[in-house]
Amino acid sequence: MAVRYRIPITGVTVFATSGLLVLTVGVVLILGFGQAAKTTRDLWTEQSEGLIDSMQRGLRDQLQPVREQALWVAEDIHDLSSMEELDAYMLGALAATPQVAGIAVIAEDGRSRRWGRQAREAISENWSDRNWFDDYIELVESAGRAGWREPIFTDTFETSTLLHDTPLYDASGSFIGIFAQIVPLQELSNFIATRYTDTGITPFVLYDRDFVLAHPLITEGSQQKPLSSIVELGDVILERIWTPDEEPGFIRESTTDIQGRGVILDDTYYLFLYRNVETYGPSDWTVGAYLNTDLLPDEQTAGIIRAAWAGLVVLVLAVFASVYVGRRVSIPIQTFVASAGRVETGDLDSIEPLGTSHIRELDDASDAFNHMVSGLRERRLVLDTLGRFVPEKIAGSLLASGGELEVQQTEATILFCDIEAFTRMTESLGPVKIVAVLNAYFSAMVDILERHDGVVTQFQGDAILATFNVPIPDPDHARQAIEAAREMLACVASRKFEGEEVRIRIGINTGPVVAGAIGAEGRLNYTVHGDAVNLAARLESSNKDYGTRLLVSAQTAALVPDCGLRPIGETRVRGQSSTIELFTLSGDN
Repeated sequence: MAVRYRIPITGVTVFATSGLLVLTVGVVLILGFGQAAKTTRDLWTEQSEGLIDSMQRGLRDQLQPVREQALWVAEDIHDLSSMEELDAYMLGALAATPQVAGIAVIAEDGRSRRWGRQAREAISENWSDRNWFDDYIELVESAGRAGWREPIFTDTFETSTLLHDTPLYDASGSFIGIFAQIVPLQELSNFIATRYTDTGITPFVLYDRDFVLAHPLITEGSQQKPLSSIVELGDVILERIWTPDEEPGFIRESTTDIQGRGVILDDTYYLFLYRNVETYGPSDWTVGAYLNTDLLPDEQTAGIIRAAWAGLVVLVLAVFASVYVGRRVSIPIQTFVASAGRVETGDLDSIEPLGTSHIRELDDASDAFNHMVSGLRERRLVLDTLGRFVPEKIAGSLLASGGELEVQQTEATILFCDIEAFTRMTESLGPVKIVAVLNAYFSAMVDILERHDGVVTQFQGDAILATFNVPIPDPDHARQAIEAAREMLACVASRKFEGEEVRIRIGINTGPVVAGAIGAEGRLNYTVHGDAVNLAARLESSNKDYGTRLLVSAQTAALVPDCGLRPIGETRVRGQSSTIELFTLSGDN
């Protein structure tokens, strides 16, 4: 039922303000001091929590690709009889992971070959007589999986490094050696120093509580063998992290596992916030930060004093100001109503942030409204840009399913494409030019694949992995893959990319796969797994043996007998127990 009488808010505030203003001004001033301190403390906590979360994501972005590359290499290498043949492959792996300074392959009998980023050369050695060799081989073999080891100091690079190793197996599943990668710890310190120190907060990463992995004080040339202790580092504030003056009770309770501590040095209060993580080695890492602060900064104190003087003036002029106050109170409400109308029409860009108010409810409402508009803008940005970073069909599935992609096990056609002589092209063109060429090339290839209902699930250096029939079913997936490959070959034959000619090889295979979102919590990657994927990659590589541009498996050819394919012979592909009949385009040599 509609209300019969509606009183303007100006009228309410005129009469209410006159009677309550004298009482409330004093109360508000008292509360203002406490609220100001609480706001400052909440701000410290929010900034530090956001920084720690950002640091943890940044470290994951730096280190997760190292593990992913190791797993890829382990799936691809099953023979160490001739390590020299791996040179081009390993130099390409270095190009794909700039954070890695060097990689090595160590055979079970002690033969080793290592590749460095700076020299870009391969060095063969025999490590069988080194006193640590047998224990290291036994450690990796018994672990049976990829893992991070304790930090070590390497004389080769004259710096402390993180070591990541992965066991290698032959086709029968027998252990044959190790694929190892090293990441200089200096890179982690550079990363947090350049990215976070401008915030006025000092970030750090500790190893096993008492040793420093990353800190702005660790500069190029700093001696760490392998790690400096928090005492040796020279940060007198960080030295006190485990001997705090207090456990700050004012730190906002949170669902996160961030811990807080306070230290007082030279009459200055320092707030520590940190989180323990168990991701990158046998011992815990502590990711944290501290900030130099004061409970009531000078500017804020001066502001509160000015508010007190203003309160005294208001007490004298309360009656005369009541009408004015009433009208002023109605202005933010009217602004709020107008802005809400723009939200309703979707006109988010024209909404200016609502200002603050000395009335708590209005201030809270303005703050909540501003956060709501910011959230709506962020959501719109996500919706607008999601398709730029994941395949369009996967983006659609994510939005339709509320952000979840269920694991699928189905038959799919896999297309694997690689650029011929990419390592040589990279060396001749340089990093800036090769990135421009790749961007132009990938744009053209992705357009073709998506026109044929293909989904690009991975860019692996210069390689493209595309799937047909997952995640969106397509009964004609084999034909779509063949036609996409035909158009891709025609495209690279008829045009240049940033002035450079590109030649490609393609392998296509059909078979059962498992598709889904794989990765760590908070960072997932949609991909496919199965022998069908591996065979497509090996068919692409086999083009070199047949002098062809496209090789198609018999499983795929059987689904499209009228697609212009011709048999080219049978071969035994590494990793397969029986021979595979191969097909190519009728016009392909």
